[in-house]
Amino acid sequence: MRRADPTMTRRAALGLATRGAVAAAGAGALARASAAVAQTPGSEAPVLSRGRTKVVVLGSHGGQQETQLTGANLRCGTSVLIDVAGELLVVDCGVGSLHRLVEAGYDANQVRHVLVTHHHQDHTADLGNFAGFGWASGPNGGDPRRRMDLYGPTGTRAYERGYKLLAGLSIADQEGPLGQVPTFRAFARWHEFRPPKRGRRLLSTSRFTVHAIRVTHGGMPSVGYRVRTPDLDLVFSGDRGYGRDRFASFARGADAMFHEIIDRELVVRTLRAQGATSGFIRHLIEDHCSPDEAGRTATAAGVETLVLYHLIPANPGITDDAWRSMVQPQFGGRIVVSRDLQVV
Repeated sequence: MRRADPTMTRRAALGLATRGAVAAAGAGALARASAAVAQTPGSEAPVLSRGRTKVVVLGSHGGQQETQLTGANLRCGTSVLIDVAGELLVVDCGVGSLHRLVEAGYDANQVRHVLVTHHHQDHTADLGNFAGFGWASGPNGGDPRRRMDLYGPTGTRAYERGYKLLAGLSIADQEGPLGQVPTFRAFARWHEFRPPKRGRRLLSTSRFTVHAIRVTHGGMPSVGYRVRTPDLDLVFSGDRGYGRDRFASFARGADAMFHEIIDRELVVRTLRAQGATSGFIRHLIEDHCSPDEAGRTATAAGVETLVLYHLIPANPGITDDAWRSMVQPQFGGRIVVSRDLQVV
């Protein structure tokens, strides 16, 4: 994997971020670093995918700021694909993730299960697109039994209603003159649930078993997931604050943990220099996990592999080695820093 320009280290990024004109100078400098280190996917051997199960990171960027400074010019929003012998499940649908799915060699109509951790837009920006294009991309007038099941915590029904209103004219035209089969209502099955305090099974097929548990993320109803396939046992944190939920015990014994991470020092100094509101800064401090906290969670769960995703910031001014070095004091296992289109 190509590394970032050593002149644009985390320390340099932090220095840029905290000087006076951070919004212009910092963004411009980090944008130049981004252009210099565009990474080539698939350059490393997978460490998790095995047997009939393939795991692909569709999007590795975290947060709701689509800027050069956050690395959004290189990475799409948070999303992970799990392919078990052609049956596809997607965890979260961040901005750009549907396009990444196609770049990874799949078609939208192949997705059968979608899991949403919570309804911040950096996790749901493409949720409607997965449902809408998954439906419209199928054979027109083809198999009337095909469907997509979409699972999410409180807020999922509201999203469904909003998407159907937004896309109402298109849906009506496709179902009517264009003869799309089945109807959108029959194809997209939305399942809303209250975040459970203890693990709850949501889905069980011959290839996937999915459990959910509540995680703490401010006032947003949020969950983490455990996804078992015949070959792998994976857990996904979604977004969470540290130490106020049962996620670590829920994850105990899994093969690997996908956990969000924030370079809190860098982000907080940057946002303060930009004049961000105290409420937004407090949210990033209290409702996301630092490298130490992500490492402690993985150690408590006893997993062998920790995959860092939903990177905040995702700018390559912070190298993979820098992310690992921040986590290693608290976790002694394998650490993977995710990137878009990476087969893990």
